[in-house]
Amino acid sequence: NMWTNTADGTHGWDFVDGDSNPMDIDPSGTYHGTGVAGVIAAITDNGQGIAGTAQISVIALRALGSNGQGSSLNTSQAIRWAADQGAKVINLSLGTNETFVGPTDIQLAVNYAWSKGALIVAAAGNSGTSTLDYPARLANVVSVAAIDESGTRASFSNYGPGLDLSAPGTRIVTLSGGNNQPNNVHYLQGTSFSTPFVTGAAALILSVDPTLTNVELWNILNSTAVQPAGAQRPYNPNYGWGVVNVWNAINALSQPFISVNSYPSSVSSSSTFGVTWSILGPTGVAVTDTHVLWGTVSGSLGNASAVQSGRTHDSFTANGFSMPSGAGAMYFKVVATVNGTTYTSREYTVTASSLPDFLFVLYQLLASNLLYLALFILVLAGVVAFIPQRRAARARRAAARPLTLYPPSYYVQAARPSQPPPVPQPTQVAPWIEPQMAGPPAAPTQIAPAAQPVASIPMAQPTTVKKRCPSCGTMVAADNMFCFFCGNRFR
Repeated sequence: NMWTNTADGTHGWDFVDGDSNPMDIDPSGTYHGTGVAGVIAAITDNGQGIAGTAQISVIALRALGSNGQGSSLNTSQAIRWAADQGAKVINLSLGTNETFVGPTDIQLAVNYAWSKGALIVAAAGNSGTSTLDYPARLANVVSVAAIDESGTRASFSNYGPGLDLSAPGTRIVTLSGGNNQPNNVHYLQGTSFSTPFVTGAAALILSVDPTLTNVELWNILNSTAVQPAGAQRPYNPNYGWGVVNVWNAINALSQPFISVNSYPSSVSSSSTFGVTWSILGPTGVAVTDTHVLWGTVSGSLGNASAVQSGRTHDSFTANGFSMPSGAGAMYFKVVATVNGTTYTSREYTVTASSLPDFLFVLYQLLASNLLYLALFILVLAGVVAFIPQRRAARARRAAARPLTLYPPSYYVQAARPSQPPPVPQPTQVAPWIEPQMAGPPAAPTQIAPAAQPVASIPMAQPTTVKKRCPSCGTMVAADNMFCFFCGNRFR
Protein backbone atom coordinates (compact mmCIF):
# COMPACT_ATOMS: atom_id res chain seq x y z
CA ASN A 1 0.00 0.00 0.00
CA MET A 2 2.89 2.38 -0.70
CA TRP A 3 2.42 5.62 -2.60
CA THR A 4 4.59 5.91 -5.70
CA ASN A 5 5.94 9.09 -7.20
CA THR A 6 5.08 8.88 -10.89
CA ALA A 7 8.03 11.11 -11.77
CA ASP A 8 10.81 8.85 -10.46
CA GLY A 9 9.17 5.74 -8.97
CA THR A 10 10.20 6.55 -5.39
CA HIS A 11 7.92 6.08 -2.37
CA GLY A 12 8.83 9.11 -0.28
CA TRP A 13 11.88 10.95 1.06
CA ASP A 14 14.46 10.56 3.81
CA PHE A 15 15.00 13.97 5.45
CA VAL A 16 17.60 12.54 7.84
CA ASP A 17 19.99 11.16 5.20
CA GLY A 18 18.80 13.45 2.42
CA ASP A 19 17.94 10.78 -0.14
CA SER A 20 14.90 9.16 -1.76
CA ASN A 21 15.08 5.93 0.27
CA PRO A 22 13.18 6.43 3.56
CA MET A 23 13.04 2.69 4.24
CA ASP A 24 16.71 1.76 4.63
CA ILE A 25 17.34 -1.08 7.08
CA ASP A 26 19.26 -0.24 10.26
CA PRO A 27 19.63 -3.07 12.82
CA SER A 28 19.80 -0.47 15.61
CA GLY A 29 16.66 1.31 14.45
CA THR A 30 13.39 1.46 16.35
CA TYR A 31 11.15 1.13 13.26
CA HIS A 32 8.60 3.29 15.04
CA GLY A 33 7.23 4.55 11.72
CA THR A 34 6.79 1.02 10.40
CA GLY A 35 4.54 0.15 13.33
CA VAL A 36 2.54 3.36 12.83
CA ALA A 37 2.12 2.66 9.11
CA GLY A 38 0.92 -0.87 9.88
CA VAL A 39 -1.96 0.45 11.98
CA ILE A 40 -3.00 2.79 9.19
CA ALA A 41 -2.70 0.68 6.08
CA ALA A 42 -1.33 -2.85 6.50
CA ILE A 43 -2.72 -4.96 3.67
CA THR A 44 -5.49 -7.40 4.55
CA ASP A 45 -5.28 -11.19 4.29
CA ASN A 46 -1.54 -10.96 4.98
CA GLY A 47 -1.33 -14.06 7.17
CA GLN A 48 0.09 -12.01 10.06
CA GLY A 49 -3.10 -11.58 12.05
CA ILE A 50 -3.40 -7.85 11.50
CA ALA A 51 -5.19 -5.50 9.09
CA GLY A 52 -4.80 -1.80 8.50
CA THR A 53 -7.60 0.62 9.31
CA ALA A 54 -7.89 1.76 5.70
CA GLN A 55 -6.64 0.38 2.41
CA ILE A 56 -5.01 3.53 1.13
CA SER A 57 -1.58 4.63 -0.11
CA VAL A 58 1.06 5.67 2.43
CA ILE A 59 3.82 8.19 1.69
CA ALA A 60 6.95 7.17 3.58
CA LEU A 61 8.72 10.21 5.05
CA ARG A 62 11.62 9.79 7.48
CA ALA A 63 12.14 12.79 9.77
CA LEU A 64 13.54 11.09 12.91
CA GLY A 65 16.80 9.21 13.35
CA SER A 66 17.25 5.55 14.24
CA ASN A 67 17.07 6.47 17.95
CA GLY A 68 13.61 7.97 17.51
CA GLN A 69 14.79 11.57 17.83
CA GLY A 70 15.13 14.30 15.26
CA SER A 71 15.03 18.00 14.50
CA SER A 72 12.06 20.28 14.05
CA LEU A 73 13.54 21.33 10.71
CA ASN A 74 13.34 17.80 9.29
CA THR A 75 9.82 17.38 10.66
CA SER A 76 8.58 20.66 9.20
CA GLN A 77 10.13 19.84 5.84
CA ALA A 78 8.43 16.44 5.84
CA ILE A 79 5.04 18.02 6.59
CA ARG A 80 5.42 20.52 3.76
CA TRP A 81 6.67 17.82 1.37
CA ALA A 82 3.66 15.63 2.10
CA ALA A 83 1.26 18.53 1.56
CA ASP A 84 2.92 19.38 -1.74
CA GLN A 85 2.45 15.79 -2.91
CA GLY A 86 -1.29 16.06 -2.25
CA ALA A 87 -1.51 14.13 1.04
CA LYS A 88 -5.05 14.37 2.45
CA VAL A 89 -4.18 13.16 5.98
CA ILE A 90 -0.80 13.61 7.71
CA ASN A 91 0.03 11.44 10.73
CA LEU A 92 2.41 12.88 13.36
CA SER A 93 3.17 10.14 15.89
CA LEU A 94 5.79 12.32 17.54
CA GLY A 95 6.01 15.28 19.88
CA THR A 96 7.71 17.09 22.74
CA ASN A 97 6.53 18.51 26.05
CA GLU A 98 8.53 21.71 25.56
CA THR A 99 6.82 25.09 25.45
CA PHE A 100 7.51 27.49 22.60
CA VAL A 101 6.87 31.24 22.32
CA GLY A 102 5.64 32.29 18.92
CA PRO A 103 5.27 30.25 15.76
CA THR A 104 7.86 27.55 15.16
CA ASP A 105 8.85 25.99 11.86
CA ILE A 106 6.57 23.04 12.69
CA GLN A 107 3.58 25.30 13.35
CA LEU A 108 4.16 27.17 10.11
CA ALA A 109 4.40 23.83 8.28
CA VAL A 110 1.16 22.63 9.90
CA ASN A 111 -0.62 25.82 8.86
CA TYR A 112 0.76 25.40 5.35
CA ALA A 113 -0.49 21.81 5.10
CA TRP A 114 -3.89 22.84 6.49
CA SER A 115 -4.15 25.58 3.87
CA LYS A 116 -3.49 22.91 1.22
CA GLY A 117 -6.47 20.89 2.50
CA ALA A 118 -4.67 18.28 4.61
CA LEU A 119 -5.94 17.04 7.97
CA ILE A 120 -3.09 16.78 10.50
CA VAL A 121 -3.39 14.18 13.29
CA ALA A 122 -0.89 14.12 16.19
CA ALA A 123 -0.18 12.13 19.36
CA ALA A 124 -1.20 13.71 22.69
CA GLY A 125 1.91 12.39 24.46
CA ASN A 126 2.85 9.67 26.94
CA SER A 127 3.69 11.58 30.14
CA GLY A 128 0.32 11.09 31.86
CA THR A 129 -0.02 14.87 32.38
CA SER A 130 -2.91 17.25 31.75
CA THR A 131 -0.97 19.14 29.07
CA LEU A 132 -0.87 17.98 25.47
CA ASP A 133 2.45 17.52 23.72
CA TYR A 134 3.61 19.74 20.89
CA PRO A 135 2.46 19.81 18.07
CA ALA A 136 -0.76 18.06 19.24
CA ARG A 137 -1.76 21.19 21.17
CA LEU A 138 -1.59 23.41 18.08
CA ALA A 139 -4.62 24.76 16.31
CA ASN A 140 -5.36 22.93 13.04
CA VAL A 141 -4.16 19.65 14.59
CA VAL A 142 -6.38 16.73 15.69
CA SER A 143 -4.92 15.55 19.02
CA VAL A 144 -5.35 11.90 20.03
CA ALA A 145 -5.13 10.28 23.49
CA ALA A 146 -4.89 6.56 24.29
CA ILE A 147 -7.39 4.23 25.96
CA ASP A 148 -6.56 0.81 27.35
CA GLU A 149 -8.32 -2.57 27.04
CA SER A 150 -10.94 -1.54 29.60
CA GLY A 151 -12.00 1.42 27.47
CA THR A 152 -10.74 4.08 29.88
CA ARG A 153 -7.86 6.50 29.47
CA ALA A 154 -4.49 4.76 29.57
CA SER A 155 -2.42 5.79 32.60
CA PHE A 156 0.46 7.01 30.44
CA SER A 157 -1.68 9.11 28.08
CA ASN A 158 -1.69 12.89 28.21
CA TYR A 159 -5.09 14.57 28.38
CA GLY A 160 -6.66 17.95 29.12
CA PRO A 161 -8.29 20.95 27.43
CA GLY A 162 -7.84 20.91 23.68
CA LEU A 163 -7.87 17.13 23.35
CA ASP A 164 -9.94 16.06 20.34
CA LEU A 165 -10.26 12.27 20.25
CA SER A 166 -9.17 9.02 21.84
CA ALA A 167 -8.31 5.64 20.34
CA PRO A 168 -6.87 2.28 21.47
CA GLY A 169 -3.24 2.61 22.55
CA THR A 170 -2.23 -0.52 24.49
CA ARG A 171 -1.23 -3.96 23.18
CA ILE A 172 -1.51 -2.86 19.56
CA VAL A 173 -0.48 -5.62 17.15
CA THR A 174 1.27 -4.10 14.17
CA LEU A 175 4.14 -4.46 11.74
CA SER A 176 7.77 -4.71 12.82
CA GLY A 177 10.54 -3.48 10.58
CA GLY A 178 14.04 -4.75 10.04
CA ASN A 179 13.21 -8.45 10.37
CA ASN A 180 13.75 -8.16 14.13
CA GLN A 181 10.56 -9.91 15.27
CA PRO A 182 9.02 -13.31 14.47
CA ASN A 183 6.40 -13.07 11.73
CA ASN A 184 7.28 -9.35 11.36
CA VAL A 185 4.64 -8.28 13.89
CA HIS A 186 4.81 -7.25 17.53
CA TYR A 187 2.84 -5.54 20.31
CA LEU A 188 3.28 -1.81 20.88
CA GLN A 189 1.63 0.82 23.04
CA GLY A 190 1.48 4.61 23.32
CA THR A 191 -0.39 7.54 21.85
CA SER A 192 1.86 7.10 18.80
CA PHE A 193 -0.26 4.05 18.00
CA SER A 194 -3.59 5.63 18.96
CA THR A 195 -2.99 8.39 16.44
CA PRO A 196 -2.88 6.14 13.33
CA PHE A 197 -6.31 4.72 14.19
CA VAL A 198 -7.75 8.22 13.79
CA THR A 199 -5.63 8.82 10.69
CA GLY A 200 -6.88 5.58 9.14
CA ALA A 201 -10.48 6.44 10.04
CA ALA A 202 -10.12 9.82 8.34
CA ALA A 203 -8.70 8.15 5.23
CA LEU A 204 -11.54 5.64 5.20
CA ILE A 205 -14.13 8.44 5.39
CA LEU A 206 -12.42 10.21 2.49
CA SER A 207 -12.62 7.03 0.43
CA VAL A 208 -16.42 7.28 0.81
CA ASP A 209 -16.55 10.99 -0.04
CA PRO A 210 -13.29 12.39 -1.50
CA THR A 211 -14.84 15.88 -1.79
CA LEU A 212 -14.82 16.45 1.97
CA THR A 213 -12.71 19.35 3.22
CA ASN A 214 -10.38 18.99 6.20
CA VAL A 215 -12.86 20.97 8.35
CA GLU A 216 -15.76 18.71 7.35
CA LEU A 217 -13.66 15.62 7.93
CA TRP A 218 -12.70 16.86 11.40
CA ASN A 219 -16.36 17.57 12.22
CA ILE A 220 -17.43 14.07 11.18
CA LEU A 221 -14.77 12.44 13.37
CA ASN A 222 -15.62 14.58 16.41
CA SER A 223 -19.39 14.39 16.03
CA THR A 224 -19.52 10.61 15.62
CA ALA A 225 -17.07 9.73 18.41
CA VAL A 226 -18.47 7.94 21.46
CA GLN A 227 -17.75 8.76 25.10
CA PRO A 228 -16.96 5.79 27.38
CA ALA A 229 -19.71 4.73 29.75
CA GLY A 230 -20.13 7.20 32.58
CA ALA A 231 -17.94 9.88 31.00
CA GLN A 232 -19.05 13.48 30.85
CA ARG A 233 -20.75 14.42 27.58
CA PRO A 234 -20.49 15.81 25.01
CA TYR A 235 -16.90 16.88 25.79
CA ASN A 236 -14.58 15.35 28.35
CA PRO A 237 -10.95 16.48 28.83
CA ASN A 238 -9.96 12.84 29.45
CA TYR A 239 -11.26 11.65 26.08
CA GLY A 240 -11.95 14.79 24.05
CA TRP A 241 -15.11 14.35 21.99
CA GLY A 242 -14.87 10.62 22.63
CA VAL A 243 -13.35 7.45 21.21
CA VAL A 244 -13.16 7.43 17.43
CA ASN A 245 -15.94 5.31 15.90
CA VAL A 246 -15.35 4.40 12.27
CA TRP A 247 -18.75 2.72 11.89
CA ASN A 248 -20.59 5.85 13.04
CA ALA A 249 -18.45 8.06 10.82
CA ILE A 250 -19.10 6.03 7.68
CA ASN A 251 -22.82 5.79 8.39
CA ALA A 252 -22.98 9.54 8.96
CA LEU A 253 -22.32 10.05 5.27
CA SER A 254 -25.25 7.87 4.25
CA GLN A 255 -27.65 10.55 5.48
CA PRO A 256 -27.56 14.35 5.79
CA PHE A 257 -24.88 15.49 8.22
CA ILE A 258 -24.44 19.10 9.38
CA SER A 259 -20.84 20.30 9.47
CA VAL A 260 -20.27 23.68 11.16
CA ASN A 261 -17.18 24.91 9.35
CA SER A 262 -16.53 28.41 10.70
CA TYR A 263 -17.37 30.38 13.85
CA PRO A 264 -15.35 32.38 16.42
CA SER A 265 -14.51 30.78 19.74
CA SER A 266 -14.43 34.17 21.48
CA VAL A 267 -15.72 37.67 20.64
CA SER A 268 -15.66 41.13 22.19
CA SER A 269 -18.78 42.69 23.63
CA SER A 270 -19.70 44.82 20.62
CA SER A 271 -18.36 42.83 17.68
CA THR A 272 -20.58 40.96 15.23
CA PHE A 273 -19.82 37.58 13.74
CA GLY A 274 -21.17 34.88 11.46
CA VAL A 275 -21.55 31.11 11.34
CA THR A 276 -20.83 29.03 8.23
CA TRP A 277 -21.95 25.44 7.73
CA SER A 278 -22.54 22.79 5.08
CA ILE A 279 -24.87 19.79 4.92
CA LEU A 280 -23.08 16.61 3.88
CA GLY A 281 -24.44 13.24 2.83
CA PRO A 282 -26.03 12.32 -0.51
CA THR A 283 -25.24 15.02 -3.05
CA GLY A 284 -27.83 17.39 -4.50
CA VAL A 285 -30.73 16.63 -2.15
CA ALA A 286 -33.06 19.59 -1.54
CA VAL A 287 -32.67 21.42 1.78
CA THR A 288 -36.00 23.13 2.48
CA ASP A 289 -35.04 24.81 5.75
CA THR A 290 -31.76 25.42 7.54
CA HIS A 291 -31.03 28.02 10.22
CA VAL A 292 -29.15 28.70 13.46
CA LEU A 293 -30.73 28.35 16.90
CA TRP A 294 -28.98 30.28 19.66
CA GLY A 295 -29.27 31.47 23.25
CA THR A 296 -27.30 32.40 26.37
CA VAL A 297 -28.16 29.23 28.30
CA SER A 298 -26.83 25.86 27.17
CA GLY A 299 -29.65 23.60 26.04
CA SER A 300 -32.15 26.46 25.91
CA LEU A 301 -31.82 28.03 22.48
CA GLY A 302 -34.89 30.15 21.87
CA ASN A 303 -33.60 32.49 19.15
CA ALA A 304 -33.39 31.66 15.45
CA SER A 305 -31.66 33.17 12.44
CA ALA A 306 -33.35 33.66 9.09
CA VAL A 307 -34.39 30.49 7.27
CA GLN A 308 -32.32 29.49 4.23
CA SER A 309 -32.76 26.80 1.60
CA GLY A 310 -30.58 25.05 -0.95
CA ARG A 311 -29.12 21.60 -1.51
CA THR A 312 -26.81 19.25 0.30
CA HIS A 313 -23.11 20.07 -0.03
CA ASP A 314 -24.00 23.77 -0.42
CA SER A 315 -22.38 26.26 1.94
CA PHE A 316 -24.65 28.36 4.17
CA THR A 317 -23.80 31.45 6.24
CA ALA A 318 -25.74 33.38 8.89
CA ASN A 319 -24.28 36.80 9.81
CA GLY A 320 -25.08 39.55 12.29
CA PHE A 321 -24.71 37.66 15.56
CA SER A 322 -23.44 39.59 18.60
CA MET A 323 -22.88 38.77 22.24
CA PRO A 324 -25.95 39.74 24.31
CA SER A 325 -25.25 42.42 26.93
CA GLY A 326 -24.03 40.92 30.18
CA ALA A 327 -23.77 37.39 28.80
CA GLY A 328 -20.66 35.36 29.41
CA ALA A 329 -21.24 33.04 26.46
CA MET A 330 -23.53 32.32 23.56
CA TYR A 331 -24.56 28.80 22.56
CA PHE A 332 -25.83 27.72 19.16
CA LYS A 333 -26.57 24.76 16.92
CA VAL A 334 -27.61 24.39 13.29
CA VAL A 335 -30.87 22.79 12.17
CA ALA A 336 -31.64 21.52 8.66
CA THR A 337 -34.70 19.91 7.11
CA VAL A 338 -33.91 17.51 4.25
CA ASN A 339 -36.60 15.38 2.58
CA GLY A 340 -38.98 16.18 5.41
CA THR A 341 -36.58 15.00 8.13
CA THR A 342 -34.97 17.44 10.56
CA TYR A 343 -31.29 17.07 11.43
CA THR A 344 -29.44 18.94 14.16
CA SER A 345 -25.76 19.61 14.77
CA ARG A 346 -24.17 19.40 18.19
CA GLU A 347 -24.14 22.53 20.34
CA TYR A 348 -21.28 25.02 19.94
CA THR A 349 -20.07 27.74 22.34
CA VAL A 350 -18.85 31.30 21.71
CA THR A 351 -17.40 32.96 24.83
CA ALA A 352 -17.41 36.68 25.64
CA SER A 353 -14.04 38.37 26.03
CA SER A 354 -13.51 40.52 29.14
CA LEU A 355 -11.07 42.76 27.25
CA PRO A 356 -12.17 46.13 25.86
CA ASP A 357 -12.90 46.02 22.16
CA PHE A 358 -9.67 47.62 20.99
CA LEU A 359 -7.57 45.41 23.30
CA PHE A 360 -9.44 42.32 22.13
CA VAL A 361 -8.70 43.15 18.50
CA LEU A 362 -5.05 43.74 19.38
CA TYR A 363 -4.93 40.45 21.30
CA GLN A 364 -6.40 38.55 18.34
CA LEU A 365 -3.80 40.05 16.04
CA LEU A 366 -0.95 39.25 18.40
CA ALA A 367 -2.16 35.73 19.13
CA SER A 368 -2.33 34.85 15.46
CA ASN A 369 0.78 36.73 14.32
CA LEU A 370 3.37 36.37 17.08
CA LEU A 371 6.16 35.96 14.56
CA TYR A 372 5.25 39.19 12.82
CA LEU A 373 4.94 40.91 16.21
CA ALA A 374 8.46 39.82 17.11
CA LEU A 375 9.77 41.13 13.81
CA PHE A 376 7.92 44.42 14.34
CA ILE A 377 9.45 44.81 17.83
CA LEU A 378 12.93 44.18 16.44
CA VAL A 379 12.44 46.78 13.70
CA LEU A 380 11.02 49.28 16.19
CA ALA A 381 13.96 48.73 18.55
CA GLY A 382 16.34 49.30 15.66
CA VAL A 383 14.64 52.57 14.77
CA VAL A 384 14.68 53.78 18.38
CA ALA A 385 18.37 52.93 18.70
CA PHE A 386 19.15 54.65 15.39
CA ILE A 387 17.71 58.05 16.41
CA PRO A 388 20.31 58.94 19.13
CA GLN A 389 23.06 57.53 16.95
CA ARG A 390 21.95 59.82 14.15
CA ARG A 391 21.88 62.83 16.45
CA ALA A 392 25.34 62.04 17.80
CA ALA A 393 26.70 61.75 14.27
CA ARG A 394 25.28 65.16 13.39
CA ALA A 395 26.87 66.69 16.49
CA ARG A 396 30.25 65.23 15.55
CA ARG A 397 29.99 66.61 12.03
CA ALA A 398 29.06 70.04 13.35
CA ALA A 399 32.15 70.14 15.59
CA ALA A 400 34.54 68.84 12.96
CA ARG A 401 35.97 70.79 9.98
CA PRO A 402 33.99 69.91 6.86
CA LEU A 403 35.74 67.72 4.36
CA THR A 404 35.84 69.17 0.83
CA LEU A 405 37.60 68.54 -2.43
CA TYR A 406 39.55 71.80 -2.11
CA PRO A 407 43.04 72.08 -0.54
CA PRO A 408 43.58 74.11 2.67
CA SER A 409 45.15 76.94 0.64
CA TYR A 410 41.69 77.79 -0.67
CA TYR A 411 40.70 79.00 2.79
CA VAL A 412 41.89 82.54 3.78
CA GLN A 413 41.27 83.31 7.40
CA ALA A 414 41.46 86.77 8.94
CA ALA A 415 44.24 87.08 11.53
CA ARG A 416 42.94 87.09 15.03
CA PRO A 417 44.20 89.95 17.26
CA SER A 418 46.71 88.77 19.84
CA GLN A 419 45.26 91.11 22.46
CA PRO A 420 42.20 93.32 22.74
CA PRO A 421 42.55 96.87 21.36
CA PRO A 422 43.45 99.61 23.93
CA VAL A 423 40.63 101.60 25.42
CA PRO A 424 40.73 105.16 24.00
CA GLN A 425 41.59 107.89 26.60
CA PRO A 426 39.59 111.14 26.75
CA THR A 427 41.30 114.12 24.99
CA GLN A 428 42.24 117.19 27.11
CA VAL A 429 40.59 120.31 25.67
CA ALA A 430 42.10 123.78 26.42
CA PRO A 431 39.76 126.46 27.76
CA TRP A 432 38.13 128.73 25.23
CA ILE A 433 39.78 132.19 24.77
CA GLU A 434 37.69 134.92 23.18
CA PRO A 435 39.65 136.30 20.20
CA GLN A 436 40.50 140.06 20.36
CA MET A 437 40.18 142.31 17.34
CA ALA A 438 43.40 144.44 16.95
CA GLY A 439 41.99 146.56 14.14
CA PRO A 440 40.31 146.34 10.77
CA PRO A 441 41.01 143.16 8.87
CA ALA A 442 43.85 143.21 6.41
CA ALA A 443 43.19 143.03 2.70
CA PRO A 444 43.16 139.50 1.33
CA THR A 445 46.38 138.27 -0.14
CA GLN A 446 46.28 137.41 -3.81
CA ILE A 447 47.72 133.94 -4.51
CA ALA A 448 49.22 133.51 -7.91
CA PRO A 449 48.26 130.36 -9.83
CA ALA A 450 50.77 127.54 -9.62
CA ALA A 451 52.95 126.94 -12.56
CA GLN A 452 52.41 123.16 -12.33
CA PRO A 453 49.17 121.34 -11.41
CA VAL A 454 49.16 119.99 -7.92
CA ALA A 455 49.33 116.17 -7.90
CA SER A 456 46.38 114.41 -6.27
CA ILE A 457 47.10 112.70 -3.00
CA PRO A 458 46.32 108.94 -3.22
CA MET A 459 43.67 107.73 -0.75
CA ALA A 460 44.40 104.58 1.26
CA GLN A 461 42.01 101.74 0.25
CA PRO A 462 40.70 99.42 2.94
CA THR A 463 42.22 95.95 2.80
CA THR A 464 39.52 93.16 2.54
CA VAL A 465 40.35 89.56 3.62
CA LYS A 466 38.63 87.02 1.41
CA LYS A 467 38.02 83.30 1.39
CA ARG A 468 36.96 80.84 -1.28
CA CYS A 469 33.59 79.07 -1.13
CA PRO A 470 34.27 75.31 -0.86
CA SER A 471 31.08 74.55 -2.78
CA CYS A 472 31.39 76.67 -5.93
CA GLY A 473 34.88 78.25 -5.63
CA THR A 474 33.70 81.86 -5.58
CA MET A 475 35.87 84.34 -3.59
CA VAL A 476 33.82 86.09 -0.92
CA ALA A 477 34.55 88.30 2.08
CA ALA A 478 35.98 86.43 5.03
CA ASP A 479 33.24 87.59 7.36
CA ASN A 480 30.40 86.44 5.07
CA MET A 481 28.20 83.75 6.58
CA PHE A 482 26.81 82.63 3.19
CA CYS A 483 28.15 82.40 -0.35
CA PHE A 484 26.26 85.04 -2.33
CA PHE A 485 26.60 82.90 -5.48
CA CYS A 486 25.50 79.39 -4.45
CA GLY A 487 24.02 80.01 -1.00
CA ASN A 488 26.42 77.65 0.80
CA ARG A 489 26.58 78.32 4.53
CA PHE A 490 30.06 78.74 6.09
CA ARG A 491 30.95 77.30 9.49
